[in-house]
Amino acid sequence: MTAVLAVLAAVALASPQAQSPSSPLAHPATNPAAPANQEPPGPPPSRETLLKWGNEIGALLLKGDTDAVAERFAPSVATVLPGWRFGQGWHGIEDRNGRIRSVGDAELKDSGKGPVVMIPLQMERNEWRAMLAFDALGRITTIRFAPTTLAPALPLSAEWRAPAYVNAKKFRDVDVRLGFAPWVLVGALSLPAGKGPFPAVVLVHGSGPNDQDETVGALKPFRDLAWGLASQGVAVLRYEKRTRTYGEKMAKLPVTVKEEVIDDAVAAIDFLRDNEAIDRTRIVVLGHSLGGYLAPRIADAARGKVAGVVVMAGPTRPIPDLVEEQTAYLVAAGAASEEMVAPLRAEARKIRELDPKKPPEGNLLNAPAVYWIDLASYDPAAKARANGLPILVLQGERDYMVTAKDLEGWKKALDGAAFAKFQTFPEANHLFVNGQGKSLPSENQMAGNVGGQVVDVIAAWVKALPPGK
Repeated sequence: MTAVLAVLAAVALASPQAQSPSSPLAHPATNPAAPANQEPPGPPPSRETLLKWGNEIGALLLKGDTDAVAERFAPSVATVLPGWRFGQGWHGIEDRNGRIRSVGDAELKDSGKGPVVMIPLQMERNEWRAMLAFDALGRITTIRFAPTTLAPALPLSAEWRAPAYVNAKKFRDVDVRLGFAPWVLVGALSLPAGKGPFPAVVLVHGSGPNDQDETVGALKPFRDLAWGLASQGVAVLRYEKRTRTYGEKMAKLPVTVKEEVIDDAVAAIDFLRDNEAIDRTRIVVLGHSLGGYLAPRIADAARGKVAGVVVMAGPTRPIPDLVEEQTAYLVAAGAASEEMVAPLRAEARKIRELDPKKPPEGNLLNAPAVYWIDLASYDPAAKARANGLPILVLQGERDYMVTAKDLEGWKKALDGAAFAKFQTFPEANHLFVNGQGKSLPSENQMAGNVGGQVVDVIAAWVKALPPGK
């Protein structure tokens, strides 16, 4: 959903990204590096070697040989970003900016987490840059593209800035681990100052192998929400998504949303309930995009442990329908071509025609058939009605990923329910960052934050929930 498809991210965004095969609703985030215990042995490459590798990739891009670039991907990237998909994403950049005229000499920058190789790319209409990280064997563990006019020459992690509504004196971040072996996850609990107990929110990611901040381009919406809510007295738990930490392992399993999302969200709820600083009677599940779609199902799985649900840009329609709508929007906006989106539409049609008794092998829209069969009978809005829990549904009016049609789905199912509240934000996009005009994937490359009004609405709603016994 924050691209509803991994493929859409690669086709339409300024930065084609690695996405988990088990996460079809993937959103564009920087390619995750291989876990530390999977890094190849040997000393780190020298500065000269890194620059040499960067210049080699620059030369391949100048030739338009995306297949050769993809052959240099580390396994952690190659398994989730096939060469054909990387090629589609690169051609999408060329469609909007023209072909490469020249490639500058590679430069080396320190990201704070390791060296990043920068390659200047002079396109016909704009100046761009490629950002790469390599392992000890010269394999690419991170690849990203961005226009130089929209971002400083540092990795995305250096571009984010705390919004004005964050007051660092009113909370602290505590590093945590949650879940059980073999799926232990790291995360952060933003804990307000004082004794508590505090109402608390569990943040559930959109699709894709997200980090705990739900980083998308230059944006970190979950960090915005966590720090903004904690500044107002609401504890917030966020964590690395299982498909990010264990992506290669999960790619070999018949994954459904239970393994991808629900089990870990329930584990996060249990983690909060065991913390004396948390009011265990006022724990809320806040889901964004795919997380919003699944939030009612998470609440059902954690029956009796959740006081309410917040849905941010959660769809109510079948995923194949969203694929059709999103691809049409991107083509009309000039952000993708019909040729690029045709494979997506074909796979969406196949999902509609799946026979549960004869599931095909392989993936459709980056997920196994069992993933889609599991979701075929799921109606998020109906589940929310049946749960009967207080629910707050938020929608950005500039969101083209999940639209007013989905909001109407929530309203129709929850019509007359006193426990349901709805609010839209005229300038907000899918990530609830304000902007003007048509929303396009490229705006995620510009610095921004979740709107302050969004944080205020959520904080007020959560704190208004009555304490239980």
